[in-house]
Amino acid sequence: MTGSRVMKKAKAKLNITTMTGSRIKKKAKNKRRHTPNNESHSSSAAIKSLPRDLLVEVIANVASHSFIDLHNLKKCSKDFLNATEDNYVWQQVSLETFPFIEWYPMEKKSSFLERCRKSGNIESLYREGLREYFNHDPSGNINHGLEFLKVATQKGHKEAKYVYGMILLCSKDDDLRKQGLEHMRFLRKSKCVISCRKKVQRFLRSMWTNNSMVEHNLSTLCNCKSTCNGWRVKRGRWFLLDDDDDDYDTSLCEYCRWDHEIKYFYNRLLNAY
Repeated sequence: MTGSRVMKKAKAKLNITTMTGSRIKKKAKNKRRHTPNNESHSSSAAIKSLPRDLLVEVIANVASHSFIDLHNLKKCSKDFLNATEDNYVWQQVSLETFPFIEWYPMEKKSSFLERCRKSGNIESLYREGLREYFNHDPSGNINHGLEFLKVATQKGHKEAKYVYGMILLCSKDDDLRKQGLEHMRFLRKSKCVISCRKKVQRFLRSMWTNNSMVEHNLSTLCNCKSTCNGWRVKRGRWFLLDDDDDDYDTSLCEYCRWDHEIKYFYNRLLNAY
């Protein structure tokens, strides 16, 4: 049986990916009220029969979609509670409902976010990287910030890949620019350059940024502007509004496409021009 089929069977067995945390609690409550004790014991035995690593994988999948569902899962059984404490679950837990900047931090929330950071949570690494690299405060550590963004990129975080790729594209080092191109090509093939850009822009607008942190390379990627076919946005727009606009067209210059993105990155995201 393949891994995906094992996961599918486990999820169906536990009924935890087809219902929200509140429905899980409600169903458990109804079972206690209406089902015989032997059925309850049978359900508990089924959960305990699952390998721990499989149970952790399923719970991590729930956590990656909703922190609320993860919180409610803890209340379902002792087995769930123990599994939610696994470091892998903390690495995957979603931080979507948490603001990028905590202006009025609360102790419990701060403790939770700190646990995520120490566990190597991918979203936490990305956010920490943005804050450290673009921090207006000179005490911010730019090297740590870039390293956090690099690690989050390697772990598959798309917004981190966008920021890290653009930083490399802005470099004066040709080898680093080539690495940046590979990251951006990946995002373009995945049709998510524009959606990543918008999410990054929303975060950067919520903080004071030090624009001088990004190297400004005045040399364009395209070295034959007079002879190439150039690049233009689809449907005659001045700016790409969504990823459907960003079509691959082999008749147009790819380097001009990324020169356009670099200019947008400086001008719109960093307000550096």
